[in-house]
Amino acid sequence: MKNIFLTGEVGVGKTTVIQKTLSLLLSAECGGFRTVSTTPITKGAILDVFIEKAWAQTPHDTEHLVGSRLSDGHFTSYTSAFDTIGTSILASCPINAKLIIMDELGLMESDAKKFQTAVMDTLDGSIPVLGVIKPKHSDFLDAIRAHKRSEIFVVTKDNRETLPFVLASMLLRD
Repeated sequence: MKNIFLTGEVGVGKTTVIQKTLSLLLSAECGGFRTVSTTPITKGAILDVFIEKAWAQTPHDTEHLVGSRLSDGHFTSYTSAFDTIGTSILASCPINAKLIIMDELGLMESDAKKFQTAVMDTLDGSIPVLGVIKPKHSDFLDAIRAHKRSEIFVVTKDNRETLPFVLASMLLRD
């Protein structure tokens, strides 16, 4: 069983590849998380990033807020949300889950040690992971790439239409 991670440039369609792959898997129950950028609730921010369950709508409130892009261009991460809500989401996936979604892992989690441990434990688990990993380097991201069960796919404009079929086939085989 492989854990599949997508990487590639911003806006190339990594999340769309995940959505199309899930549609090909039909009724596969999923656990895990997704991060969503939306209208800010943080004063001085131009956008906020929230972590939410992959299988259910999650409130966009301060408890689920993991990062903010400020109007001056700086980015602020909220480690405690990763370490509390993020670890809770990974620990509470549906009983019938056949797949864990991790969309997306990046630099915001650099100081979230509990969350990092939960991610690595999930990669060692019995349920395969389908995720997105930023094309950046950190100890955490490099450890995910180096994990013995990780397989990395670079999403490009040339392969983003066919990749969901390849990934769905791999996941159905395992």
